[in-house]
Amino acid sequence: MVNKVFLIAFIIFILDRLTKFIFLDNSKLNKGAAFNLLPGQNWLFILVAVIVIVYIILKRDLKEYQLGMGFLLGGTIGNLFDRIFYKGVIDFISIYIIPTFNLADLANIIGALTIIYVMEKN
Repeated sequence: MVNKVFLIAFIIFILDRLTKFIFLDNSKLNKGAAFNLLPGQNWLFILVAVIVIVYIILKRDLKEYQLGMGFLLGGTIGNLFDRIFYKGVIDFISIYIIPTFNLADLANIIGALTIIYVMEKN
C-alpha cells in the first residue's frame, strides 16, 4: 500500500507540473527564494530541498503529520524540479499585491501550516 505522504506528494507534483505547463506563457522565472530573496543561490535552495525531502521520507510514518508532510514534500519536489532543470522556480499566479507564486509554493505553505497546527494541537 502506498504511504499517504507519497500519494499526496505525487498528486501535488503532477498538478504543479501541469499548471506550469498550461500557464508557461504567463510565467516568470524566480531565481531566488520567496519574494526573490537571495537570487543566484540556486545551489543553496537545492541543498535545503534535498534535506527537507530526506527528513520527510525518514519521518513519513508519523500518522498525525502525514497530510502536512505530503503537501510539503510535493511542493518541495515541484520547486526542486524547476531549480534543477530551469535554474529557478517557474511562478505564474499573480494576485494583486502578493508576489507571484506557483502551486508548489502554495502546497509548501499549506503543508507547513498543517504541520504547525498539528504540533500546537498536541
